[in-house]
Amino acid sequence: MPKQIRDEQRRQDLVEAARRLVAAHGLRATTLRAVAAEAGVTTGAVTHYFEDKGAVLDAVLRHNNALALARTEKAVGRLRGLTAAHRHALALLPTGAEGMAIWRVWLAFWVEADAPSGLTTGWDEWRRSLGALLAQAVADGELPGTTDLRYEAERIGTLIAGIGLVYGTARTSRQGPSRRGKRLLDDHFTALTAMAPAP
Repeated sequence: MPKQIRDEQRRQDLVEAARRLVAAHGLRATTLRAVAAEAGVTTGAVTHYFEDKGAVLDAVLRHNNALALARTEKAVGRLRGLTAAHRHALALLPTGAEGMAIWRVWLAFWVEADAPSGLTTGWDEWRRSLGALLAQAVADGELPGTTDLRYEAERIGTLIAGIGLVYGTARTSRQGPSRRGKRLLDDHFTALTAMAPAP
């Protein structure tokens, strides 16, 4: 039977507390008792909103995906085409405290054998939106009409996943890894720009 939600803000506070724990300590350490302690409530308060640990973790992953999507949407704004695609990709790099937290949460789920489908669903949505921006680049003449958009979105996504894997767990010297990851992505988009058809 679904839980009755009386206070959406309290539920969101619990999700945020659980997300902090996942980012800092991983999934196994994120118990209902630990979430309660992190949020400053009783374990009963957690179980009022969530049936079990799995429900908490599903909510954490959905929230983390939403934060990543919000970062990309804010970065793109009203831009379109290749510039928008570049900003879209850059926004997903593990930069700043929030970007690092997003990646630590994703990596915590990735290491689990039976990670929830929300992990791949969020990633697929991100690649589809990137593909739409690349399609605009083709329509605007920034990329050749023969560009395999699905492959290119997959290639950029794989590059970002690699950057996230390498730099998303860095605990020190954050500026250096951030710069290196950005340079890798910038180099790729510079190569894409060179593919533009001759006027």
